[in-house]
Amino acid sequence: MLSQAYRVSLEAEGGDARPVWDDLVARDESIALSKTPEWIDCICSCSRFSDATLLFRGEDGRRLILPRLRKTGTPSFLGPFESPPQGWGLGADAGGLVSEGGPASPGEIRALIEEIQRHPGLRTRVMVADHDATAWASVAPSTLYSTARTAQVLDLSGGFSTVWSQRFTSKVRSNSRKAERRGVVVESDNTGRLIPVFDELYRSSVDRWAQQRGQPLSLMRWRAQRREPQSKFATVAHRMGQRCTVSIAWRDGEPLAGIVVLTRGPRATYWRGAMDKERARGTGANELLHRHAIEAACAEGRLSYDFGIYQTEELKRFKSTFGAHEVPVHVYYFERLPTAAAEAKCHRAAKQAVGTVLRLARPGR
Repeated sequence: MLSQAYRVSLEAEGGDARPVWDDLVARDESIALSKTPEWIDCICSCSRFSDATLLFRGEDGRRLILPRLRKTGTPSFLGPFESPPQGWGLGADAGGLVSEGGPASPGEIRALIEEIQRHPGLRTRVMVADHDATAWASVAPSTLYSTARTAQVLDLSGGFSTVWSQRFTSKVRSNSRKAERRGVVVESDNTGRLIPVFDELYRSSVDRWAQQRGQPLSLMRWRAQRREPQSKFATVAHRMGQRCTVSIAWRDGEPLAGIVVLTRGPRATYWRGAMDKERARGTGANELLHRHAIEAACAEGRLSYDFGIYQTEELKRFKSTFGAHEVPVHVYYFERLPTAAAEAKCHRAAKQAVGTVLRLARPGR
């Protein structure tokens, strides 16, 4: 069997892998943004991570890259390693291998898994999606702890007229037209100028999410500021340049909602969204924002518009109205000590406990 015969060897790590990685990415526009050196540098510049990317060479000479980061300040033999860190995945373009000359085969992936298992540090977390997720699932050992998520992707083949008439639902088309009739206008920018406006909308969204999820407002604000500060949005906009578009829906001079879209090669990815729900209610602002972004992606020759991993059933339904289809996302944990499953269980229990306390504390109870 190929999976038994095929072997890979580790050739370089971190900065030493960069020349080969740069070369592979420069020659292949189909490589997702999340698998580029530029995205790794973006993460390192505004988070406590350093580049720990691995370069492997197969026995047939093919080169394979696993983009990977390590927590700054921890020894390399300890890790923990992330590919990519939480909060930095790009939906159906999350993580996975950069392979020379086309997608990695199941045999190559199995060989890579065996190599990571031999040198995982305390923990290596690898996120894979879409076709990569299917290939990994076919060869990953059952003893390897993993979690499953779902992203949603819109096919842009046929151009915008086809997407508009055949994939958007009547609700999306109707709300887009209503938004324009109600005076909603969309402003887009690639310089980072609109980041402060987007951040204001994002903080408003954080307050709404705290209420919806039954979480303490102060805790949600603290977590959001720690994980998604304005400086993070600004850094992405600055480093990605023309590949990062911030769009804001305005009405009567007031911002209603905003989105951040990243592009590379055939893909456009909806990275972040936010809104002032009271202002945006009933305006169709969100439909109009995505319509503009999708129309722009079609005009640029993109083949897909990635809506990212859905967080709630409400978001899943909203994204599906644009005609987005579901793709699998898997997260694998390579561990010296099996703690990921226990951590996930404790996290769920803590969320449930906080929700129970808040419900009991409501007036009238």
